[in-house]
Amino acid sequence: MPEYSDDITLDSVKSAVKFEFDSLEKRLKAVLRSDVSLLDEIYASLSGNPGKRLRPNMLFLAARNSDGDPEKAVTAGFAVELVHTATLIHDDIIDANDLRRGQPTVSSKWGRNIATIMGDYLYSRAFSCLSEEGLWEVISILAHATNAMSVGEMLQFQHKRDVNISEKSYLNLINKKTASLFAASCESGAILGPNGNRDRNGYSMFGENIGLAYQITDDLFDYLDAEKYMGKPVAVDLAGGKVTLPFIISYKNAPENVRRRVGDMLRIGFDKEGCWDEMLLFIKNYGGVEYSIEKARNFGEKAKTFLNAVSSSPETDLLCYAADYVVERVVPYSG
Repeated sequence: MPEYSDDITLDSVKSAVKFEFDSLEKRLKAVLRSDVSLLDEIYASLSGNPGKRLRPNMLFLAARNSDGDPEKAVTAGFAVELVHTATLIHDDIIDANDLRRGQPTVSSKWGRNIATIMGDYLYSRAFSCLSEEGLWEVISILAHATNAMSVGEMLQFQHKRDVNISEKSYLNLINKKTASLFAASCESGAILGPNGNRDRNGYSMFGENIGLAYQITDDLFDYLDAEKYMGKPVAVDLAGGKVTLPFIISYKNAPENVRRRVGDMLRIGFDKEGCWDEMLLFIKNYGGVEYSIEKARNFGEKAKTFLNAVSSSPETDLLCYAADYVVERVVPYSG
């Protein structure tokens, strides 16, 4: 299994793909230049507080390790980031979120209709730029991923406030909703190189398992006191009726009287102000936090095994770091 030195950080990932990362940022800023001032205004607000670009950076590393064309990698990473941003906009509409990363969401600032159109615009822009550069295989990969993400959203609606959802069903849901785009990002990078068809499945499975670990830890943040450090508000998912792994495991482990109590709280409507302390104790007392961290860690370790068939390199070291990062980021807040 590839390993990495202790001095690798998230900045090391960006430094290793500096050309691609800088080119991506320029391409993303260029989206602002359109004939419609409202599009530019909205996208400017989105650009004010960008995320870590984890998905495109993983794509860039896979492409570099596969000797892929850097310019094509930038286009593919650009499309992936636009798709990701579009899904966040649509998620905020569905969940009625007022804030994301501490900033007003598109739907809260401009309304649901405009937010829907903005998300659609970014989706279409992603696929049109791939088409313009003839990246047909990447189009196919991302088309399958976006279809899976839509199915995942439907499954999330289907299981809203479903206290009896199984761990297997939850993992299937997040595989489609989140892990599919991680898998598509890594696979898209791999196929840009001459050995793409040989290595694509390994990279895809690597991305899928990182995506599962990422979503489990992201779900954990809903229960942990990380808001003042990371801008991630607590109890948002639970208040919206999303039943995630920490709840599923705690509900399974709790005695019948406790299950009835928290089940009623969730089904009737979770009151963050009145019920949060009780719900937090429920998650911590019945093993939801510990189990979820361990499950995420297992997916991270499994992800790294899929790089065994790939030539070891500084890029694979950085990908292994990314696999650990998505899990360990939650640990400081889990005590």
